[in-house]
Amino acid sequence: MALVNGYITHKCNAEKLQKKPHSHYEYTVLLHEFVIRQTDRRFTRTTARELAPTIANRVISVAAGHTLVQSEDTRVNGGAERTRRRQCKVCSIYKPSHKKRGGTSSYYCLQCSEGKRGLVTLCNKARDYTGNEGLICSQIWHVTWRNGEFAPKASPVRDRGVSKAPH
Repeated sequence: MALVNGYITHKCNAEKLQKKPHSHYEYTVLLHEFVIRQTDRRFTRTTARELAPTIANRVISVAAGHTLVQSEDTRVNGGAERTRRRQCKVCSIYKPSHKKRGGTSSYYCLQCSEGKRGLVTLCNKARDYTGNEGLICSQIWHVTWRNGEFAPKASPVRDRGVSKAPH
């Protein structure tokens, strides 16, 4: 795909410069020769002056003692075993009215799930919800909503507490 896009770009540049573009075969031969001439040093050094900050390097801050754990529940789909994904509590509240469900995740908060019949499933993705831009669902649940205590109540999300009488 990248080679095809590169060739299309080459043809556009040649057209702008009013030059005859190489054929696709000539273009790939030139590209292969260029790659073969490269040394190990070329691949290990960077020309960037400063590395751009990435989201992966950002520390995710949540309430003390609360961590996201990936569920070990699995399901079989088309002969392949996959990790079970459940509805994120925050995404379920923020979902648009025309959608049936919010986002899904295979991560849950172990501490928030204690004393509940179900898991408190939370995303580890930034969803850019209004008023909470740049926060991941786990941060919204733990920091903004204080472990779900101040979550908006006008939602179909159930807080499944442990039943008092055993069945």
